[in-house]
Amino acid sequence: MSLTLLIGVFRNTFKRRRCFLSPYGGEAGFLAHEDMSNETAIEVLRVRLEQAMKMRNANPKALARTAGLGETVVRDILQGKTGDVRLGTVEKLAKVLGLSIGDLLPDAFGRVSARQAVQSDHPPIISAHAGDGAIALRQVDISYAMGAGRNIEDYPDELPVLFDPGFLRSLTHASPEMLFVAQGDGDSMFPTMINGDQVIVDTSQRRLNMQDRIWALSVHGAAMIKRLRTVGPNRVRIMSDNTTIPPEEVDADDVFIAGRVVWIGRKV
Repeated sequence: MSLTLLIGVFRNTFKRRRCFLSPYGGEAGFLAHEDMSNETAIEVLRVRLEQAMKMRNANPKALARTAGLGETVVRDILQGKTGDVRLGTVEKLAKVLGLSIGDLLPDAFGRVSARQAVQSDHPPIISAHAGDGAIALRQVDISYAMGAGRNIEDYPDELPVLFDPGFLRSLTHASPEMLFVAQGDGDSMFPTMINGDQVIVDTSQRRLNMQDRIWALSVHGAAMIKRLRTVGPNRVRIMSDNTTIPPEEVDADDVFIAGRVVWIGRKV
């Protein structure tokens, strides 16, 4: 059901009854405001969506892709290029953002009572510089190779990943703005890492001052996750945890360190 149709239903069908059926079933308790236009409804939706995305450092393309929508859907809403939005679209966006549908549905539809509103069970979301609540770390679609590596190019941002601030402080003293989440690809770091593992990279640590730690780096434009060890003047040994892959020595000037891997996580 679209916002236009929903407003029409309000005006023509529910003039005698001041509520409508929630997409989740049952009466949602929204009050119909007959003087609200579809343009007003979409504008309020645009403002709320923009605010929610800023709090999560989310970009339109990544949000749309994660929600299973066309790549331009969110962008068109934010830029006011669409005159209608389906209720199912709002529901998908709210789910990905960790919100209830009532958080994004505009006040053009009225107010949702506290008892009837669908409440989110996600922690409060804040920007990386705030002090409480869940912290949204930038996620980059780098796919750092754990094998031979891949060419570095301009990788797109994905939807940010939420972390507890206390947990992040246990990993590093770096500001959250200095951290990003990426995903490993390959088996050269097996068994420490397996294909598809997520990593947190601390970009404040880019100087090779600790031997045999795991780093996100690139050599001659190829990005990878490896252990590093200095082995002499201006020489670095690149090592895999997979014993079938021999180490490689290169000039230190050929190694660009993006940051140190401070956390590895995987799905089970």
